[in-house]
Amino acid sequence: MMQPEADPQEAPAVAADDAVQEAVWQVIDTPEPATQAPTPDNGQLLLALATAERQLAEAQLQISELESLLQDLPEIFERKFVQRLQPVLERQEQLLADNRELQHQIRRLAPAPGEVRLRFNPESASGGAVQLPQLPQPRAGQRQSWAERLAAGRRRAA
Repeated sequence: MMQPEADPQEAPAVAADDAVQEAVWQVIDTPEPATQAPTPDNGQLLLALATAERQLAEAQLQISELESLLQDLPEIFERKFVQRLQPVLERQEQLLADNRELQHQIRRLAPAPGEVRLRFNPESASGGAVQLPQLPQPRAGQRQSWAERLAAGRRRAA
């Protein structure tokens, strides 16, 4: 694509334009570096690029796995908490049941008001003898017979 030369004074300017145009065509015609045959330096660069792309893909995969784990974390913590709490709740329920049973035994075995029970104290100094309860003493000047005392105790119990 040459333009006709009109004036000899313009000739150097046209020659410069032709040189620029020729350089542009050389740049356009030059193949891209990625499509050139690999040279030792170019091969190392391609290998480094492939390694970097692989590492990037691995890092992106790891990030997506960690984000998924982060979303599942509350559920995981709740499940572990329930698993660890279950034995504690079972033990608490067993202790409450034992407590109710012991309360029932205490009410069943406790003496009724006015009831007299014998107590056995094996560690007493009397060599393990049965200790009798203390009976109420009559007031001064008042004597009761054994039968009267028994009848009075029954009336109080009823």
